[in-house]
Amino acid sequence: MRSVLRRATILVRDLDRSMAFYHGVFGLTPYAELNVDLERVPFFPVGPEPRSGASRFVILKGDDPLIGMIGLMEITDPPLPEPVHDVRRLGIGSTALVLSVSDADAAAVAAENLRGSILMPVTTARNLGNKDGGFVPAKLFMARDPDGYFLEVFEETAQAD
Repeated sequence: MRSVLRRATILVRDLDRSMAFYHGVFGLTPYAELNVDLERVPFFPVGPEPRSGASRFVILKGDDPLIGMIGLMEITDPPLPEPVHDVRRLGIGSTALVLSVSDADAAAVAAENLRGSILMPVTTARNLGNKDGGFVPAKLFMARDPDGYFLEVFEETAQAD
């Protein structure tokens, strides 16, 4: 069986803020936007009572028109409570997004300017990234988006500095 991961969706507090972050830092643009009546998605386990509520949903895309997309969903009715776990610590159920950019320094500045937080400043490193599962020289930083999602961001470089 052949499979391709087309998108991952994360739940966010404020869809407009998250769209501004992912566009401003990574240049992602809308692929699709819709309002979702959660009663029409009876097995989507969200909110205090499955089968009820409403959400705003957007899919953002990068350079490839069909793969590597991210979905952002804000539950609008009723709003979701704050997470019960500390999003500042990775653990079971945490999400780590790995993104490749053309300019790590500019992406790190944009992340801070758009209410993200830098955990590790841009540094020269090696990161998994070639088609054979090998390491490539890279500029790398680690950050959190405005909702606390962990981001590993790298720019492939021609050679290690």
